[in-house]
Amino acid sequence: MLKMTDSFEILQNWVLNSGLVIVDKNSKNLGGVCSFFDEKKNEYGFIYPEITGYFLSSLRFLNSLNPNSDYQQLANNSSKWLMQIEKEHGGIIQGIGSDISKQKLVYSFDTGICAKGFLDSFELTQNSEYKEYARKLLDWLIDEAIENDGTIKPLKDLSSNTFQTSKDVWYKQKGCLHIKLAMPFLHLYKLTNEKNLLETADLICSNYKKLQNADGSFSLHFGSNIIHLHTMCYALEGLIYAYSVTKNIEYLESVERGLEWCSKNIEHSDGSIPLWFNAKHQSAKTSYHIAQIIRIMILVDSLHKSQKFEKDIKLLNSFLISLQASSKNNVIEGGFYEEYFKSFLGWKKRLRLNSWGSMFALQALKWDISTPFEQQIEFLY
Repeated sequence: MLKMTDSFEILQNWVLNSGLVIVDKNSKNLGGVCSFFDEKKNEYGFIYPEITGYFLSSLRFLNSLNPNSDYQQLANNSSKWLMQIEKEHGGIIQGIGSDISKQKLVYSFDTGICAKGFLDSFELTQNSEYKEYARKLLDWLIDEAIENDGTIKPLKDLSSNTFQTSKDVWYKQKGCLHIKLAMPFLHLYKLTNEKNLLETADLICSNYKKLQNADGSFSLHFGSNIIHLHTMCYALEGLIYAYSVTKNIEYLESVERGLEWCSKNIEHSDGSIPLWFNAKHQSAKTSYHIAQIIRIMILVDSLHKSQKFEKDIKLLNSFLISLQASSKNNVIEGGFYEEYFKSFLGWKKRLRLNSWGSMFALQALKWDISTPFEQQIEFLY
């Protein structure tokens, strides 16, 4: 097995140099980031604005480790591409490529993640245009998507100019995922000290009381008993970031109860936790939600200068590393496969290298409980 440092290095190389990020200067999509690479089909998935937002945040994180002017150029490319997409389509649509860009759907969650990406791009490049574009996206959320109770309308159909919800897919409903959208408001608050941004973030975070169960888990949607760990981690990420800014102890206590639930549900046979609980889905074990849990556990242990979750982190890391690709092909080497899924023959690896899971894994592999909390939470995405 590779050492963590080696795993990080080849992962960083995959994120930056595998072709996941479009670097062709003649392409109208210069700076866009693809959703995945399908090893079986030997092709990239659609270009994903939300993940391009995560990529901008990843660049700021990587630059904090090893400053490099190349990161600034990549950030400029990706920021300008996102601005182009927003202007061309009238919002942050879900994706570019195949039929997905024809849907004209603007997701509130994706908009918030891109706002955070713009703020991280501003921090990296000092281009104030990016900070103001983040403000533009956050103003849209305030004016159109955020309800008086802090819940967030999930998506707007630009073709009919109406907000919609749908039960056909989990991300088309109000739920715990939207707590993460406190992060860009708090980031801009730290830069400007504008109290309305802090108030909006607190309003969004207050919904944890309606979504967190007595055992510490988070319901996927209001009134649901389904637990989806990926979105539960979004809630925990929003709350731990909110604690770092507001020092509201209730947010931290919520995160700790959530992590204790995670700890109790680790499968010690392989170090995994299933993605779904109380759901009809055949459960998957993904790289992205495992990387998310590792990051949050490291943050809490570094905050308390404790080793409470140290054994859990080691177990989860052993599972995460099992999903890292090893190949002589640079398009594949170092990226993280999306998941193990259950088949008639048992658990099988899905041969699709996942972009956001790989970006989350950058921090899961690099962060350490001995590093001060403040030095790590600053770069959470």
